[in-house]
Amino acid sequence: MTADPSPQSETAALASPAVLQPPGLPSGLGAAASPPSATAPPRRSRLRLGIAGRLALVLALVGLCAAGLTGFYAYQASRNLQVVSARNELLTSTQVLARRITQTREEITRNLQVLVNHPATLTVLQRGDAADADRLASLFGGVMTANPSYLQLRLISASEHGLERVRMDRRGASPVRVLGDALQEKGHYAYVAETLQMPAGATYLSRITINHESGTAAGFDQPALQQAMPVIDAAGKAIGVVVVNVDLNSMFALLAADLPEAFALYLANGGGDILIHPDSSKTFGFDRGRRVLLQDEFAATAPVVNGRSEHVVFDVDGDAEPGGPPQAGLVAAFVALPLESPANENRLVLGLAQPLAQVLAQSQPLGQAITRIVLGLGLVSLLVAAALAQALTRPINAVSEAARRFAAGETPGDLPLRRNDEIGSLARRFQQMQVQITRQLADLTTKQQELEHLSHHDMLTGLPNRRLFQDRLAHALAQARRNGEAVCLLFIDLNNFKQVNDQHGHDAGDVVLQIIAQRLHAAMRQADTVARLGGDEFVVLLDTSAHPLHVALIAEKLLDEIRLPVPHGCKQLQVDASIGIARYPHDGETASDIMANADRAMYATKTAGEGGYRFFSVPLE
Repeated sequence: MTADPSPQSETAALASPAVLQPPGLPSGLGAAASPPSATAPPRRSRLRLGIAGRLALVLALVGLCAAGLTGFYAYQASRNLQVVSARNELLTSTQVLARRITQTREEITRNLQVLVNHPATLTVLQRGDAADADRLASLFGGVMTANPSYLQLRLISASEHGLERVRMDRRGASPVRVLGDALQEKGHYAYVAETLQMPAGATYLSRITINHESGTAAGFDQPALQQAMPVIDAAGKAIGVVVVNVDLNSMFALLAADLPEAFALYLANGGGDILIHPDSSKTFGFDRGRRVLLQDEFAATAPVVNGRSEHVVFDVDGDAEPGGPPQAGLVAAFVALPLESPANENRLVLGLAQPLAQVLAQSQPLGQAITRIVLGLGLVSLLVAAALAQALTRPINAVSEAARRFAAGETPGDLPLRRNDEIGSLARRFQQMQVQITRQLADLTTKQQELEHLSHHDMLTGLPNRRLFQDRLAHALAQARRNGEAVCLLFIDLNNFKQVNDQHGHDAGDVVLQIIAQRLHAAMRQADTVARLGGDEFVVLLDTSAHPLHVALIAEKLLDEIRLPVPHGCKQLQVDASIGIARYPHDGETASDIMANADRAMYATKTAGEGGYRFFSVPLE
């Protein structure tokens, strides 16, 4: 290959890139292009309703919206009243259920009194009479048949370590008598030992726990409680106890049988430990080594659990447990249930809950009626709005279409300039704006072209700057990688330039840079890039692959151009240059590598003390 000896001027590709014309600049519009209609007198017409009048119609529609809002708030008020009513009813139901529990406990006490005072009870404990034991067992069976929640009825003697004398267990639906060796000693249980210390007629009430007592056929590992009464002889001494084991689940199932199906029943002891819960995994946590407390699940129940309040009613939204699974909303009521049991806990907490959705369902008919009314008014409002929109949007659309055509560079078209309302005024102002924007866009285009050129070119020499050169180098490397070609870069640094500045001033230095830039540009082909990186550093990017000998000829040619004297006033200024040459892919794979290696080759030339050129790597071609 040989170098192109003829200097060629740089084309528009080496000047600034094409500047895009801002959209919306209409052609052929100028300051004198105002259409005659802009000054035409408005046509006389009948008085038309202006924007203010039409706004009044819109406000009328707002009134209809206000009716809808009123209906909405009426519906909300109805829902709130339903919730308040449900709270009161739920509290009443909970209190009634608490009284029924109290009555059930009192009924158990009366049954115990009957059994304790029966003559056969004393004779069995004092003499062990078998016939009386049979009669007493028959009586126990009848009581258990009449009370399905009774799991066990026993007569236990104070002697012989609390030996069971008469015992009836439930087997399914029927009571069955336990005899002989199956009778056990129960003197070590609290319901025997503590009851024997009570006066006549007193009732022992155990804590509600899971029944782990051995020998119980029914109710084992189920929640239960024991209620007992001492048997007193003629001397006033307690000689035995009558004990009834009550199935808690069965008892509360009977008590809650009349409650609606959706109601949920809760029961906790005086410490808040949950005993009954819709989720059985939360009940009797203390029996499994952990406490599951009512006040933790429903914080509002804390005053009742702590004894500061006799009842509480509250609402529970979804996600009642932070971080837990979503829960349905509830309306709940909890009451304190006092117990006369000084040896154990003296209160229970009873609660009922109803799904909030069920409560609010009663307000749905009203909501549906309000919805129909609002929909009807909404339909009328739509018809009015359609008519109003038709009247308002026709001239506005004309202005909008004129704006679109103006933005697209087309003739704006007709405007409603003759209207004597606000829209006509808007159209006339828009026409004036068209003329002003046309002038401003022309000025803006000129300034944008100038800024675009300055952002990519050196202000002193007019050559591409570092930014534009790096873009072209990256593009050249990418194309070379695709096509398997080479790229050659010449890094030029002027020698003795500092002396020119120091001896003749910076104005002389600027003249030298400008003249040398012109010579370098003229010496290269149109497709090559000559750029100024800054100071006295220039760089040349060859557009196509060149043989090293051809590159060497180009470097010598550039040195000859640089060494020519530069006239400045009556003086002839002269500088030399050092050129470093790097090639892709021999001297690097990236733009930064090629630039750095060309710079190193240039400094190696400069260090040698003379102007000239040097390849970074010795050419092998």
